[in-house]
Amino acid sequence: MAQSFGLTISDFDGMIASELSRTYSNRANNADPPDDGVGGTKDPINKAGDFDQNYILDEDAETLFNVGTTRKWNFNERVDASTTGVASPTHLYPYVLCSSDPALSGYKRIQALDSLLAKASTPPLGSGGLYFIGYTIINERSARTCIIASSHSDPYKTIIENELTIDTGDDGDDGINYLKYQPLMFAMKIVAGTTDELVRRMDQPDPNRDVLSIILSTCPVYSNYAKLALRTRAQMGQDILDFLVGSDSIDSVQSLYNSSFYVEAEQDASIESTGRMDWWANIINTVAEETDPATGSNTCFDVIISQRLQLLPGYKNTLRVFVEYDAVASEWGMSKEEVQDCLMYVVAGLALHPYVCQLEPEFYPVPLPETPTSSPAPTTTVLLADADGLEVSDAMSDTSNAPTWNLLTSYNVLAGVAMIVLLL
Repeated sequence: MAQSFGLTISDFDGMIASELSRTYSNRANNADPPDDGVGGTKDPINKAGDFDQNYILDEDAETLFNVGTTRKWNFNERVDASTTGVASPTHLYPYVLCSSDPALSGYKRIQALDSLLAKASTPPLGSGGLYFIGYTIINERSARTCIIASSHSDPYKTIIENELTIDTGDDGDDGINYLKYQPLMFAMKIVAGTTDELVRRMDQPDPNRDVLSIILSTCPVYSNYAKLALRTRAQMGQDILDFLVGSDSIDSVQSLYNSSFYVEAEQDASIESTGRMDWWANIINTVAEETDPATGSNTCFDVIISQRLQLLPGYKNTLRVFVEYDAVASEWGMSKEEVQDCLMYVVAGLALHPYVCQLEPEFYPVPLPETPTSSPAPTTTVLLADADGLEVSDAMSDTSNAPTWNLLTSYNVLAGVAMIVLLL
């Protein structure tokens, strides 16, 4: 994929305050790691936030981001190649599309981008795969309009290879001359300061707040697949859970472990990864390596995610996810550090999943739903709501260890976001 059409870190920083700069930038040369209070320094792998307080965005960071972007394109293309003929929303990854056509208004730029994707997706040029246009990230009349879209990877290649343009009728020609496109990657989804805050909350729990919440914004594929009755919310919820515990049945290429560029970078001597990238890779590796090779059991997967995590649909395509973390951690055979690693693994998995487009921390004293007292196969109940709100529910019984889904009749949160609650 032609890298010249991609965004830079600086481009994206101008749209959203994310952890992109922090993740791809190394600590400034003159900034020593902070003192740990006992005469030593804090480990950059174990203390993700503190290590990177002083960082510089330079050519090395942009070069590393270009490498990550190229690897992400390659990954998305491998997923498409390995799942040809299998229609699933998990194959539609989020992308940032931008138009800077000076002759068009923001609204008409979005129309032009939609038309380009339609033309590139429709036979004979395209494969006929679905795509969905989502929300606007930024709309600057004199500069650019950028949106989120969920799609396969091939339309972008088709646009460039065929030099597609769309006649807008307003002296605008929104083809490759004004087009930029970029896979929405892990660090781009995480709002600035999120990792630092999550680590701080786990290290120093607030006695007055026993619930740690994360707000998720879902990608266009999630709401549109449900709206078109192509896949229920219960099924898509199960997609997320399967992804977290490594049991996604469609194709192993899409596993959480294989989805992470940071894990790949840590193992590739040609890539000079940063402290923040290594920290996330360490979280993923640590939890994955806890799987017993003989039995396949993993306490993080089998206990915390499969038994303590609850996914709850909310108002206007929202999700609320609760993960219990209490004083009985020792009863699970896990140390405090292992539980924290597991919770951050959940965060990593959510940020890597194609249904999730943004996450950030939010803290509310929200009580956990009642934990089921019996252990039979749970009944999954979710809302089948369109973009206008809550309407009707559908239920799905599952014989696996899937968490219990509960029906929320009302929940006053922002539209299009999901809340993840990790109880500390």
